[in-house]
Amino acid sequence: MQHPRNPFILGHRIERPYFCDRIHEQQALASAVTNGRNVVLISPRRMGKTSLVYVALNDSEEIRDNYLTLFLDILQTNSLGEFTYLLGKAVFDMLLPAGHARVRAFLSALKSLRGVFGFDAMSGTPVFNIQLGDIKHPEYTLDEIFGYIEQSGKPVVIAIDEFQQITKYPEKNTEAILRSHMQRMGNATFVFAGSERSILQEMFVSSKHPFYNSSEIMHLGPIGEGLYVEFAGALFRQRQKDVDEEAIRWAFRLFDGNTYYMQRTMNGAFADTPEGAICSGETVRRAVRAMLAANEVVYREMLSNISVGQKSTLYAVAKARVVANPLSGDFIRANALSSASSVQSAISRLVRDGFISIADGGYTLTDPLLRIFINGLYALPEI
Repeated sequence: MQHPRNPFILGHRIERPYFCDRIHEQQALASAVTNGRNVVLISPRRMGKTSLVYVALNDSEEIRDNYLTLFLDILQTNSLGEFTYLLGKAVFDMLLPAGHARVRAFLSALKSLRGVFGFDAMSGTPVFNIQLGDIKHPEYTLDEIFGYIEQSGKPVVIAIDEFQQITKYPEKNTEAILRSHMQRMGNATFVFAGSERSILQEMFVSSKHPFYNSSEIMHLGPIGEGLYVEFAGALFRQRQKDVDEEAIRWAFRLFDGNTYYMQRTMNGAFADTPEGAICSGETVRRAVRAMLAANEVVYREMLSNISVGQKSTLYAVAKARVVANPLSGDFIRANALSSASSVQSAISRLVRDGFISIADGGYTLTDPLLRIFINGLYALPEI
């Protein structure tokens, strides 16, 4: 593989040399898949779950040699039709390296879309050129796609990221539709990844839901501080640079070990450190300030679109960092909030809109950079 100029990779899946730890989680995930157990992987957003799934499935020689793997991110979908479109496109992309015959067989199986697909004029290669509007009956097309996968001749791993999104589709029976298809597939194992813990646990733990007891649940927390410090320092030194370890620890604690923001901070700090030099605490702080400045307009607009009551509650949670019981009298009085009922209403809306998440210790801001923005407006704690 080609080595990137900056080893702190952002914006796409991370290859093994630039992926930090998660050895135990990788082994557990690969073991579950190869033994036919579906997995629900739950973690806060931007904690590295997508890269973990990718690395775990690609690092396993057994999976790499014997399974077809299919990755699907459905965060931006809003309907069963969009889900069906993305699944079809993912299968198409998976088959493309296998040759035209496999692709043509797949397209032929999609009888509900017959006549829609085209071919590249120069190479004759089939192209997946359907539009969302072409999927008139998603339940039929979905049945055809899963039917083809079942007849593919090899075991398949289907990894679906942000799986909780299906609960927001207007089609109220989406869970039942997908569960019925998955139950019938004898050659597929599923990895359901997601960031909305309460929704996913309800989906897979409550007997009221079709996916009840269908998968084992794995929780993904932050990487250990010491492990990340060692990892980041090694990447600096491999490129003839060095870094103040206390600066890495400061950033780790500032972001509560959030993988994405750690990578983004180190990416900026690495870029700002000349070869042969040491990345100082001030360089790391400068990288954080640059992130805050880049997000200022977006954050101000977001905050301007929520009510005064929601904003007051959000600011109070940001100040506390984690709140075990936001309805307690102590919390309400300390932050001059109006009443328990108004806080309850605000919290519910803030959770629903993604501003606040429910973690092990209680309620916290989903985006740690937004928490820093609210609390400091660039006034960062000392290293």
